[in-house]
Amino acid sequence: MKERNIVFDNIKGLMLFFVAFGHVLDVYCSNNKNIIEYDIMKYIYLFHMPMFAFITGFFSKNVEKSRDNAVKKILIPYILFQSVYVLMASIMIKLKLATFNANVFNYSIILPSSAFYYLLATFFWKIFAKDIIKLKKPIIVSVLLGLIISLTRFDDFHTGYGAVFSLLPFFVLGLAASEELINKIRGFNKLFLIIILIAGIIPAHFFPYAIHSIRLTYAHQGFGNIEGMLWRIVYYVIAIVMGMAIVGLVPNKGLFFSRVGKNSILVYAISTFLSPSLYVLIDHYLKFSNNSIVNFIIMIIFCVFIIWIASIEIIQKIYGFIIDNITSFIFRKD
Repeated sequence: MKERNIVFDNIKGLMLFFVAFGHVLDVYCSNNKNIIEYDIMKYIYLFHMPMFAFITGFFSKNVEKSRDNAVKKILIPYILFQSVYVLMASIMIKLKLATFNANVFNYSIILPSSAFYYLLATFFWKIFAKDIIKLKKPIIVSVLLGLIISLTRFDDFHTGYGAVFSLLPFFVLGLAASEELINKIRGFNKLFLIIILIAGIIPAHFFPYAIHSIRLTYAHQGFGNIEGMLWRIVYYVIAIVMGMAIVGLVPNKGLFFSRVGKNSILVYAISTFLSPSLYVLIDHYLKFSNNSIVNFIIMIIFCVFIIWIASIEIIQKIYGFIIDNITSFIFRKD
């Protein structure tokens, strides 16, 4: 395996942990009483989904292959996972076990309120990657689209599809980034990169929570249009700088996160199903949240365990069997 693949597998694995951890933190930080946990969650949200979009773009350079595989490898898994999510969430909300997301949940496959919006965004990116690279200024166009999309007043549409446009600049940056550029970033002074990540604490603490809310319109975030676009630009800059630091610092050797990163779609799906829902259910009986320090430690252990379970070979084989049978039922053999 090439070095850059190991690096990006490690980054994807680390980001998948942050996805799970961020979702659990979100539940316990909703009242903004625990400032440290709240700032950690805001810190994670500054870069984790932009990094996913960048990596998706980086590995979509074969635009013909990306387009050919988009339905089988992205859209069908999305429909499967979103359908299961709607069923599970409906049951948990009905039983009052998931009141934390009842106010944003909808029953739609077409307009997802779940974290599976990212798979839907990936599908559209891969479909249009061939057209994107034909643009004279793809990065500028993608940034303009990312800024303009949140002017809409159609909240449900934006919740489902806003990220297609607001994360598009990072996908395009991934398409444009060469292996030489990645190697150059990895050659940056490590202390300098560490300082960048430490400096990320400042915007995480002082900047509005809403600046990372790429699925919400500016109006829904409480911003005017100009203010919202300015904050979106700030968010883009922070995410790019922190993303470069992560690319430069993540080890190029096989780690625990390497296996997790190689199986990213299924790990993303399982962590979406189980965090925070399963953790909230466990906490309902074991009362970890009565002690914030204990709760924080258990959350970390829980999220590591979830992404580890989701990446083991037998789970991957079961998933592969299901997807292969669905696609063979739908599509003709080549």
